[in-house]
Amino acid sequence: MIAQHPVSTDLWHTLAQQCPWATYFHTPAWAQTIAASIPGMRVHGIGFFDDMAGPVVLPAVARTKKRLLHTITEYKSMEPGVYGGFLAEKPLTPEHVSRMAEALCSLKHGAGRIVETPDMPLHLPPPFIAKTITTHRIILGRPYAEIAAAFSRGQKSNIRQALRKGVQIRMAQTEQDIKHYYCLYQQTRQRWSQEHGPAYPQSLFLNLYRHQNSGVQFWLAEADSAIIAGIIVLVWRQTMVYWHGCSLQASFKLYPNNLLHAKVIEWACDHGINYYDMGPSMDLPGVVRFKESFGAVAQSFTAYRWKT
Repeated sequence: MIAQHPVSTDLWHTLAQQCPWATYFHTPAWAQTIAASIPGMRVHGIGFFDDMAGPVVLPAVARTKKRLLHTITEYKSMEPGVYGGFLAEKPLTPEHVSRMAEALCSLKHGAGRIVETPDMPLHLPPPFIAKTITTHRIILGRPYAEIAAAFSRGQKSNIRQALRKGVQIRMAQTEQDIKHYYCLYQQTRQRWSQEHGPAYPQSLFLNLYRHQNSGVQFWLAEADSAIIAGIIVLVWRQTMVYWHGCSLQASFKLYPNNLLHAKVIEWACDHGINYYDMGPSMDLPGVVRFKESFGAVAQSFTAYRWKT
């Protein structure tokens, strides 16, 4: 097994297009956005080549840190704690995964994190340290009316109220919209404990918006022509992932988040998307109930850490 890094962006992109379990987080565009927005990060995909299988790429960004006697390189697949893991044209065998894990552990002064997707469990062996995480997903591939019929009674009521109260949903159209979104995000962070995730710079959202043609969607809720809530979803192949959201606390009674997710699900149904992944819930029971009220079902996956 030969590990080559950094790998060609062209090969990386090609495998992301072909890989059945790939998400937008697996693309070079996401890695480029992270590298352009977070100081010290660089795009650093790792390629694996042997005679027993086709090429495989581990999408990653990397950061070098100085230690007392040497430097250490941290590889994140993917930052910030989102889906990563190996890309290939077909499912990987346990033997192939084991050889790639061994190649990663042979990287001198290396460390890192790999977050698998629910559709491609890796079962990485020691010295990888595993942590189980839970996401919630809705299986689509059906007309929206059929999906919506399975929403909880309370969810249906909240969506109707949002419509009656004049909440309007649209996609972001300008960078000024993204700046408004960022203001809402800052207000949202003030309500949440700091332990529920890192603070993201405005540049991350602006850089992400500039990739909108590749599958990035900022959805906004408005009332009286003012933006009161928004969510970011990322589309790749047949999977749409809800990555980020924020809202104005004073507008909760208008139920903008309920209507936002309903409209996103409707869009996904109309565009042939098979899964809506609503992401981990940070062990917050209220967030879990919200997702399950749309019919989302819990599904586990694993995050791994290693150090050589």
